[in-house]
Amino acid sequence: MYTEHGSTDLADLEWHTLAIHELCRRLSVDLDQGLSDDQSKRRLNEHGQNKMTPPPSGLLGDIIGYFFGGFGSILVVAGILVFIAWKPLGDPPAVANLALACVLIAVWLIQAAFNAWQDWSTSRVMASIGTMLPDQCIVVRNGSQTNISALDLVPGDVIVIKQGNKLPADMRFVEVSSDAMFDRSILTGKLCYCTT
Repeated sequence: MYTEHGSTDLADLEWHTLAIHELCRRLSVDLDQGLSDDQSKRRLNEHGQNKMTPPPSGLLGDIIGYFFGGFGSILVVAGILVFIAWKPLGDPPAVANLALACVLIAVWLIQAAFNAWQDWSTSRVMASIGTMLPDQCIVVRNGSQTNISALDLVPGDVIVIKQGNKLPADMRFVEVSSDAMFDRSILTGKLCYCTT
């Protein structure tokens, strides 16, 4: 059963601890009948489609973060101060100060490039996880099983999972066979056995 869309403070989540009858009451759903067409349309309008929302992309903010996030601001300030100590304040100018200023600025640029590469690499991994979600799923609507787009799932949908199916959303299992097993190795490196 699909239970919730959107971001929520994890400490406030209680869907996994509720009794099945309380869960159905809160979501206004009957396990045998599922949602009606009116309920599903209303919830789709209220909650939106079942898809991951990409984080806001502020290119200027990202670039500033690459250069001045973490120790970046400390490195550039230290490089400027050592450069000032080399020529304007150095009497006579010390070549060691110039070398240190160059090293600090080089480290600053390298760490900015590394931050940008790490951000790009992480976004590619997240995009690949998004492509692993199924396109279609089976739900119970108006008392019968029907095949719908996974994007049209709403809170309260009763989903039928069969062998080999990918889970299309966060869900609460209300009825499971005794030999159910889930492969979540992409996240944890382990298989998950489900008990009734």
